[in-house]
Amino acid sequence: QRRQQQDVPTVAVVGYTNAGKSTLLNTLTNAEVYTADQLFATLDPTTRRLPIIDSVTGKSSAMLLIDTVGFIHELPPPLVDSFRATLEEVTEADALLHLVDLSHSAWASHIRSVMGILRDMPITPGPILVVFNKIDQVDSDTLALAKEEFPQGVFISASKRLGLETLRQKLVELVHYAIATQ
Repeated sequence: QRRQQQDVPTVAVVGYTNAGKSTLLNTLTNAEVYTADQLFATLDPTTRRLPIIDSVTGKSSAMLLIDTVGFIHELPPPLVDSFRATLEEVTEADALLHLVDLSHSAWASHIRSVMGILRDMPITPGPILVVFNKIDQVDSDTLALAKEEFPQGVFISASKRLGLETLRQKLVELVHYAIATQ
């Protein structure tokens, strides 16, 4: 509620577990959110401020990025409470950034799984920007297929800092759209 009173737009970063959500937040905001190559390295939503410059007006402002618990098919019972906290953050955000690990062989299935969870939520979240991560680890056929299936997607490598400026601009557009349609 405090975030909404300050009129700072919020974007919840969602995605399957191990997609690189914490790495992306660290890279974009120069913060140090704990990252590990394991299931559920992040157990509570973490919020970071991202300074932005509006390409249309040239004005600088900020948005809040919320790092969330990774989604997974058939969640282990001890992690249900952490996941519920994440879903609450998702419903309160102005928009969602759905991060996909393109290097994972089941990336398309992960997208369907996350979108299914979002679709079943009691409160419909705002607009969603699909962002494909780890493009430095995939072959050209995989990249071409993802670009064909998701022409509005953004393609990045958070760890190699590839595509981040495009992502920043798309986030500004996403937030403008989300606020205009509320």
